[in-house]
Amino acid sequence: MGDMSGDHVSVAKALYQLDFYLEQIDAPFDIYDLYEEAYRELRGKYYDESWLDHLDDHPHVRESLDENFTLQTIVDALLRTGHEPVVRALMRSFRREQISVTQRFIDGASRQKGRP
Repeated sequence: MGDMSGDHVSVAKALYQLDFYLEQIDAPFDIYDLYEEAYRELRGKYYDESWLDHLDDHPHVRESLDENFTLQTIVDALLRTGHEPVVRALMRSFRREQISVTQRFIDGASRQKGRP
């Protein structure tokens, strides 16, 4: 993922934490689905999700699972960095799948992530 500035790291960390969160609740969708729903039409031929494959290339992003986070802190980071479309896609997916959202404090997950 190369050298990333503060906002880019914040977005990457939020998406990485969100992916972990969705795995933990066994959601039938992941960050790839949300990102596509949020941006494919908006960005058209410029749409590219391949950078999501490299979220854990950056040590600060990998280490973000050792931080304390909640769904609210993830959403706050996405909104603060201009990724409201991802948050809207997440809320639509929760409604569509009838997933109730409760705040669960995740205390340093400390687990390796992998995507098949």
